[in-house]
Amino acid sequence: MKNSNKKSSAAQSDYGMVSTASKQATEAGIRMLEKGGNAIDAAVAAALCLGVTEPQASGLGGQSMALLYLNNSKRVFVMDGSSRAPFNIQPKKTPETPMKFGLRSSTVPSTPATLGYMQEKYGRLSFSDVIEPSIVAAKDGFVVTPLINRLLKKESEHLRKDPTIVKNYFENNEPKEIGKVVKQPELAKCLQQMSMNGWQDFYLGNIGKRIVKDMENRGGLITYADLCQIPQPIERDVLKSTYRSYDIYTFPPPGAGRVLVQILNTLEGFPPEMLNLEEPMGSVISALAFRFALINRQRVPIHPDYYLQTVNQMMIDKGYARELTNRIYDICSYALHEIYPQPPHSGETTHLSVVDKEGNAVGITQSIELVFGSKTMADGLGFFYNNYMSAFEYKNMTHPYYLLPGGKPWSSVAPVLLFKDGSPRFLLGSPGSSRISTSLAQVITRLVDKGDDLQTAIAAPRFHSSDKGLLQIEEKRFNKEVIEALKMTGFDLKKRSSYSFYLGCVQGVQIPLKEGEPFFGVADPRRDGSAKGPKLFKN
Repeated sequence: MKNSNKKSSAAQSDYGMVSTASKQATEAGIRMLEKGGNAIDAAVAAALCLGVTEPQASGLGGQSMALLYLNNSKRVFVMDGSSRAPFNIQPKKTPETPMKFGLRSSTVPSTPATLGYMQEKYGRLSFSDVIEPSIVAAKDGFVVTPLINRLLKKESEHLRKDPTIVKNYFENNEPKEIGKVVKQPELAKCLQQMSMNGWQDFYLGNIGKRIVKDMENRGGLITYADLCQIPQPIERDVLKSTYRSYDIYTFPPPGAGRVLVQILNTLEGFPPEMLNLEEPMGSVISALAFRFALINRQRVPIHPDYYLQTVNQMMIDKGYARELTNRIYDICSYALHEIYPQPPHSGETTHLSVVDKEGNAVGITQSIELVFGSKTMADGLGFFYNNYMSAFEYKNMTHPYYLLPGGKPWSSVAPVLLFKDGSPRFLLGSPGSSRISTSLAQVITRLVDKGDDLQTAIAAPRFHSSDKGLLQIEEKRFNKEVIEALKMTGFDLKKRSSYSFYLGCVQGVQIPLKEGEPFFGVADPRRDGSAKGPKLFKN
């Protein structure tokens, strides 16, 4: 591996840990823990704050998915907070191409309902407590980082069409420069109203009325009927598996945990010493495992409501994985040539990981789909509408994610908990759409097979293979032998910069297994963010 080091944010604490893609969001979570809140309170506060300080990736106008571990009951489960297609969608009038821009591209936002439900049912503090840091962040503003500046410039053509975005994010009709402060007074008022009236106001109160009026004025699809049927999250059983001596718990459909499970099941068939990603053999094995898993996900899409009832759970079957392992042994010298249609996978996301002193753990992956979502902001409310209408199947009516009234979009989230000897050891998650599972698999194999520490595993060089064999790689961080081996195996390589924004952003926490061992957290250096633990714990 070539030397190209970038410092990641890492921290340790005796009282818990918060790792997010925004320093202000991390601080919001820490404040809840120091205030006597639990991991759920801290995670919700951080998630709400991420929607303010990392607006290109998530917010009130999007959707949130969570993986939870409650230590007292030893219960691991997921919170499916999928958004929902508006009910007045007419299948016979479905456009030929996915809707990506403007109000018509937005599904019914579910983030307020998911975070509100989760905090009220499992949190310890009040909703006004957990939303307060995000109100302050919206009022006082956040500093434009190089990453946010680059994304504003990249999307400026579309963003300029919305007057509120221009007012808050632009200066002299140009994206605000690095170091400038973005204040969001409309969003602050919206959050303040939710603080006073509860999160339900987003759907049933004045906020909901303003959303519907905005939709009517600008040709959107969301109506009172959509908002009155609040998209409450569904608690689902977790997807379970193992990887060597670890137990794996991750997200079932509509998420992509089964992709992660198949990758790990396939890699498990190889000796650990063969899986060094910085050696030719390890890189080729992993790239082929990634490709197989993504091909299978496209071939066998599963509706989330029926997944646990279905007989065909091929992707998480270890017997099937052994067949793939044997096949990879046989074909390391050439690439696959099957081509299958794939769902949209260009979306953007964010992830946070939180563990408290009591051992409760929460991983939340949330998104507004593409960068800055629909590139349109809710008039007078200050949040970006999502563009999850682009994450449906538009042509095949038999597909479980075909665009239908009230339908749920395809998702690639895969937050994961790794247990060691019956106790949680690592909490991991990442944004990146189809790159989520492959990014997490690389971190996991470095932790388990190579013995890297968490900081090294997350900062290490990374690549991603699509189902069609396009391999995105941080080329300058790999040696020539690895590059040549991947090319010889038939992969089509696309160069990405070192610590590429494109290749995920893993937020991780290492959880103590014995008394006296600290919590350890790491925020991926590929984006803005920080890891931090509380300085005290209030019983």
